[in-house]
Amino acid sequence: MRKILVFIFVGFCLVTQAQTEVNFVKEIEKAHNAKNFHKHDLVSFDIDLVFGGKSSLKGKMISSTNSNKIKLIKEDGTVIVFDGDKVWITPAENNTVRARFDVFTWQYFFMATFKLSDNGTNWKDLGKQTYIANQQLYAAELTFDKGTGDASGDYYIVYKDDANLIKGMGYIVTFGGKSLAEAEKNAHAIVYSDYLKHDGVSFPRKWTFHNWNKISGISNEIGEAKITNIKFLKNTDVDFDKPIKAEEVKLNN
Repeated sequence: MRKILVFIFVGFCLVTQAQTEVNFVKEIEKAHNAKNFHKHDLVSFDIDLVFGGKSSLKGKMISSTNSNKIKLIKEDGTVIVFDGDKVWITPAENNTVRARFDVFTWQYFFMATFKLSDNGTNWKDLGKQTYIANQQLYAAELTFDKGTGDASGDYYIVYKDDANLIKGMGYIVTFGGKSLAEAEKNAHAIVYSDYLKHDGVSFPRKWTFHNWNKISGISNEIGEAKITNIKFLKNTDVDFDKPIKAEEVKLNN
């Protein structure tokens, strides 16, 4: 009888924890109106990314709302396309592993709110955590099943505000073969602000990037991005096929 009670208690704790984690995600998805977002085929936006006072990326990103296809058109004429299977770039002389980083990373930061329930995502509720000095916010840890994306070893600490909008995400980058220990030494965070509602969906128009760690949270700013011209599009509006004379961007270029 005692063993049965123990099993029931453990099972109850697991269910309660899982429910808390699911609620964390559901509250964010509801606040951002993820349901309405996924009614559309595609979303596009212009991005102007600056690090260290220098332009790092300027162009237009177009993505299917389920992230199956992505196109990045840079201001310098470079086009990077993820056709659902492979990544292509034109002109070919601009082919570096950085191209995969650019087409997936900045799209992910824009789409993060709408990808929280994707296959391969795992959540752990953290309760209130230090966000910045003298401020705590509710947070949860996001990890990924092995083989998810180009860097499944990455993890995120997602913070939400009182309105259940994503306030920021602390993260590590293992892309390029970095070990977990190496990545944690250079951990950063993205902070979302200046929210705009477009067709009922909440989008942040300003991103800032900061140094960050799990204990003390977010610190000094190291970069920023401005997001403009957000639009929903139809599948027929955009061609995600391999561009003429494009070259494949492989993960281990």
